[in-house]
Amino acid sequence: MKIYYENVLANHNYIAKPNIAWVADITEFDLNRGKKVYVFLCLDVFSNRILISLFRTKPITTSDIVKKLTEVIEQRIPIKPRREVIIHTDRGTEFSSKKYNQFVQEQEGFVVASMSRANTPKDNPVAERFMRTFKEHKINGKTFQQELFYQIEINSKFKGYRRVFNLFTKNVNFKPNRKSGNKSPNKYDTDASTAAMLMVEPTYSKAFSEFYGEDFRREPVDEFKIQSNSVVSILDEIAAKRSEVVDKTPFDFYEDNLALKVIDERLKSIYGLIQSNPDITRQYVEEAILPIQDMLESMDDKLNILLPKKRKEHQTLPLRDPVYTELFEVFLTAAGSGAKYKQDLKCAQLKIAYSILFYVGLRVNEIRFFQEKDIQDAIKTSQFSVVHFKQGEPHIHVISDLAVKELKKLKHQYDIVFVKYKYNYLFGKNKPIDEKHLIKTINQDLRRTCDINRIPYNIKSHSFRINMISQLLKNTSVQNAADIIGHKDIRATMAYKRYALNKKEIQKLLNKIDQDY
Repeated sequence: MKIYYENVLANHNYIAKPNIAWVADITEFDLNRGKKVYVFLCLDVFSNRILISLFRTKPITTSDIVKKLTEVIEQRIPIKPRREVIIHTDRGTEFSSKKYNQFVQEQEGFVVASMSRANTPKDNPVAERFMRTFKEHKINGKTFQQELFYQIEINSKFKGYRRVFNLFTKNVNFKPNRKSGNKSPNKYDTDASTAAMLMVEPTYSKAFSEFYGEDFRREPVDEFKIQSNSVVSILDEIAAKRSEVVDKTPFDFYEDNLALKVIDERLKSIYGLIQSNPDITRQYVEEAILPIQDMLESMDDKLNILLPKKRKEHQTLPLRDPVYTELFEVFLTAAGSGAKYKQDLKCAQLKIAYSILFYVGLRVNEIRFFQEKDIQDAIKTSQFSVVHFKQGEPHIHVISDLAVKELKKLKHQYDIVFVKYKYNYLFGKNKPIDEKHLIKTINQDLRRTCDINRIPYNIKSHSFRINMISQLLKNTSVQNAADIIGHKDIRATMAYKRYALNKKEIQKLLNKIDQDY
């Protein structure tokens, strides 16, 4: 059952101070290939400052909205004195659901729910107009949607939607609008909140007219705004004078310095005020710091766009060593012995993985999807059919007779993984294990074995593949090695070279050349 609320806001487009009325709306943006992204914005009617900005690649749920609204209410609405804020929305399912109604009831005394009439967008003109403003807002000549199109066009695997969205919302908050005048919504909102703490409530908190005519309530509202600006101006002046006094006053002789004594006494009274009003002080400090943080982040984003990115200095990591036959036997024997939970399963999984990696030379990521059928088919046909994750293309890895023989010996391990524990994948009961998790698991086991046996080499999960390619380069041409392992570029293959010819091997090659003359 849908739950609707009456229109309490009623076109209150002019609010005397922050946190009197908030409006919220959801919109969507079409991307290429039928994709959509969804945006939820909530803003204060007083300044049009964006209080909540949600971005999702899937439809935004009521839970998402309620969670964010609760957080903002706790930040902006002090518990003492109790104050209510109107939250105005349309009649979308996200706002007419039982969960949203539950949120309104839980926030009784802090929230007054308000809704536009059915099929009446003019009941929420602030939100409707602001959504259009957001859609039309440009950074470097491109709107939010155009920027997403551009990023996807230059990079088909682009995933930084949220970064672009945050850049646009922050930019809007720091750009002056009709309500905020020559100040940004962030600055306008913060100044008004500060001034309001030093002033009495205005005679009328709202000014509006359903007939869009003159309203007698506008005059006290305008007067309140003038007073608010005056208070802020005085505070700025006081801050400047204090700064001047500090700059011109020597601190070497405190006892004889009258100015410092006056400042000290004033600070003591301020400390007392802070201690007696902790809630208001905390709120003021948080609201004063937040715009500075947002401003710095916005400046960083702008600089990243405008300035050419510096290339990161290339850091040469230590070369990983290959897993030769002698090392392989050590790792195979010790596989999974350090596991504290389901040790038999861990031992079986790692022994199968190490054998496939050593005899076939696959990447770790390519064994994540292996099922029992894939391994048994490879034993029967002497080949693995694998889709290389880098190229996204299939490749057939032929395996040696020795590899087939050794893989057959692991029947007990197959039974543990696929029969006893009923795993569908080698590393995953119902779905393949995450790539990073698998690499971490293998590296931890290898490192433990190296530490126990005092193996001085830099052994990682990729060391098995390094050994396979090194042996291929030692016994055949670079091109043949690239074809066998699945490299498209022989330069990639040569990067795995980990050996140097000894004297006997060089002489053997030279003697062969002499015989050909």
